[in-house]
Amino acid sequence: MRALFSLHDTTHVVEFASELHSMGWEIVCTNETHSLLDNSQIPSTTIELFTKIKENYGIPPTLHPKVEKALTGGDEVSGIDLVFDIPYPISEGSDLGGITLLALAIKGKKTPVFTNNDMRQVIKNLRENGAIEKDLRVSLTAKASSFIIQYYIKAFQHSEIRCDGWIGTPVKKLLAGENPYQKPCYLFGFPDNNDPLSISRFNQISGTKPCFTNLADLDNIIGTLCLASEGFKKNFCQTPYLALAAKHGNACGFGADWKSPKVALEKALFGNPQAIWGGEFICNFPITDSLAELLYENHIRKKNLGSAWWMLDLIVAPFFSSEACIILGRRKNRKLMVNKYLTEPKFSNYGLSYRPVRGGFLRQPSANYTLDFKGVEFCGQSFSEHILGSLILAWAVSWSSNFGGNEISLVKDLQLIGSGGGPATTIAAQNAVTRAREQGHSLESSVFAADAFFPFTDAPEILIKAGCKKGLVPKGGKLEKEIRGFFQGHKVDMCFVPQDFRGFCRH
Repeated sequence: MRALFSLHDTTHVVEFASELHSMGWEIVCTNETHSLLDNSQIPSTTIELFTKIKENYGIPPTLHPKVEKALTGGDEVSGIDLVFDIPYPISEGSDLGGITLLALAIKGKKTPVFTNNDMRQVIKNLRENGAIEKDLRVSLTAKASSFIIQYYIKAFQHSEIRCDGWIGTPVKKLLAGENPYQKPCYLFGFPDNNDPLSISRFNQISGTKPCFTNLADLDNIIGTLCLASEGFKKNFCQTPYLALAAKHGNACGFGADWKSPKVALEKALFGNPQAIWGGEFICNFPITDSLAELLYENHIRKKNLGSAWWMLDLIVAPFFSSEACIILGRRKNRKLMVNKYLTEPKFSNYGLSYRPVRGGFLRQPSANYTLDFKGVEFCGQSFSEHILGSLILAWAVSWSSNFGGNEISLVKDLQLIGSGGGPATTIAAQNAVTRAREQGHSLESSVFAADAFFPFTDAPEILIKAGCKKGLVPKGGKLEKEIRGFFQGHKVDMCFVPQDFRGFCRH
């Protein structure tokens, strides 16, 4: 058996080559790798010796016809059975040679490997079975095929050729969705994804298999949590306990507290306890036994709504205690998911977002604006840290929710009390106020945030009459001067976000 090593990252090459050599494999490699192995007394053959090339072309002769034949055909004597190639990143140029080696391995039904983690899996498989099992080879082939396509896409993005696209590999088949047509459906992942909060990196520890709707909603609430967390981190250098209760991925309850996760959790649940029935919950703190009991049932909910059970379908946290899993697992359809990186949720490092449309797709920068009060224009004097924290929550919900457009959110004492949208800002404002009053919240001295500027004074009038004393809104609009004067005349202190960050993020 023979393996070809061509590596940009040689961090683990001695370890891997030693393992393969001990199992009788021959290593063919480039000169740099050969030197490393030689220093560790691990036998290897340079690619020059393998191809019998004496000329120095300034590059390794890995794309020699003998290499191609060894990968796409060959026998036990002349063939290459595995390609371990880690191409150098696009930022350093286009490693089309390395990509071609992986493609030739795929063509020849050999084993293509392009990450250290996958190489560890291959060695483990060889140790346990004496050969690379077909299922593993097929899986690695699918990953490598996707990686090759993604690599070319990135190369196009970094060149003058205007071309773009994305492709993923199947991670898991999902349960049929809530709608009958959502079958079959799958979760796909990007092969080179290193985002710790990507959906594929959440571990499900209880409940039935998730459906399309569950994961679409999870993606939305992760975004809302990140907006708030990053906002607190940016402005206060630390993040409070954050708890978010949602329905269909839209925040209906959002609570923060600097001292108690229990207080944050109760603020989230009782923001709109009626709307979140059967919904989703996410937080940045572990779920203990006592917190699990609160998430399962509550006597106040029973008194007010006739049922003690929240019936939350999806609960996501950095950690669950063993007893918490038992308590929340009493409902078998409830999905419990964990991801340790939720303790400090951050935006995705991928700077673009895509949306399929008929005949193609739309691409734009991701809506990852962190609310930074250093870049906000304050019109007023009395903005305490408590008020600024409430504005961060309100902004995070307005910026990330989809209640019908023109989102407006109301927060009081670090608790979301109402949010709404609509085809007009007046409808959005009225919906937000109505949701808050339906749940018995007092709007006196509450704060609001809108994801877009107010075109007229009618929506501000609704909010002011309801009791809002402070607000946050992007700049812009032909009547901005009049709007500012209206707030000032009613003694409402305002924060004006730069016009570049007006919302409509779900569009």
